[in-house]
Amino acid sequence: MKEKLIFAIFAVVAIVIIGIGVYYYYTYYGVPRCEACGMLITPEMDANFKLIDVDKNQRIWTCCPGCMLRSVAAHPNVHIEALDSWYGTSAPKIIIEIRNGTVVSVDPPTTKILLGAAITNSCSSNRIAINDTSVELLLKYGYNDKNPLTVFKTQLPANTPVLTIDQALPRLKAKGIAYVPPSMAFITSIIVIGIVILIVGAFTYKKLVKPKPTPTTTK
Repeated sequence: MKEKLIFAIFAVVAIVIIGIGVYYYYTYYGVPRCEACGMLITPEMDANFKLIDVDKNQRIWTCCPGCMLRSVAAHPNVHIEALDSWYGTSAPKIIIEIRNGTVVSVDPPTTKILLGAAITNSCSSNRIAINDTSVELLLKYGYNDKNPLTVFKTQLPANTPVLTIDQALPRLKAKGIAYVPPSMAFITSIIVIGIVILIVGAFTYKKLVKPKPTPTTTK
């Protein structure tokens, strides 16, 4: 009975540690996160912002227009497709081309970034607008409750800066990437420790339950 209890303790500790490692892996690598801030990517974010590193032909996940441009710090050559934050799919996509960290083209050229995060320090305060009408509506209402792909249903702060892409890019690129996930080596080490504890527990149990040799009697 004592031997089984000892093994059970080893097993529980090992399973908990392995579980923590698996949880970390799934949380930080198994689901998309914004590369700039670490926010979990929702279906709405996925639909609104498509950022492609053209050098690697790789999708870069981003949660808002601000992080979209912050990511340029690590990916200087990108193709961006974004939906207007007010009109959504009712308006044409906004197309932005950036090469060597500099804006090459913006279509339409009337596109603006509403950088509310400059005041609130929150991604939920950032918007992108295709024209001045959208800018006015977003500043007044914050979001369009009739847009099913609205990412953040929040009001914008007073005095939200309204910037062109050319104006917004340098300051956001300078802010750069803030999110640093746990390294794979760290996560792997947690799982390995759990496995080692389980193996040690198994050997300990085997040793404890091993029958003791019966003493030989001499005639």
